[in-house]
Amino acid sequence: MDDETAKELGLRALAAGFEWAGGAVDGRTRERYEDGDGAWVVSKWPDFRDPATLGVLLAQVREAWGCDWLTCQPLLTEGGVHGWRAVGTSAQSDHTEAHALVAALKAAKGVGDE
Repeated sequence: MDDETAKELGLRALAAGFEWAGGAVDGRTRERYEDGDGAWVVSKWPDFRDPATLGVLLAQVREAWGCDWLTCQPLLTEGGVHGWRAVGTSAQSDHTEAHALVAALKAAKGVGDE
């Protein structure tokens, strides 16, 4: 997932009711610069490329649906993975697991598309 897609998804999650503490360091989320210098920058959106942040999203989707076993699974064809769906919901996505979980959160909270 590129930076722009990650940002757009993070902002959609916030609009859908994702409760975000802003990361584990000083209440901020951190992201490495692409230039490889190891510096950190502050982000104003949750980045679901981070496994811990994705786990928080999954926990919130489970809570919103009242289903502690809810998970995502890939939609497979002979050509490979062509999307993801949140098992136990009607939410699915043509993109990533994180996209499917954001769709499931939106559905659980009754948040429509803009």
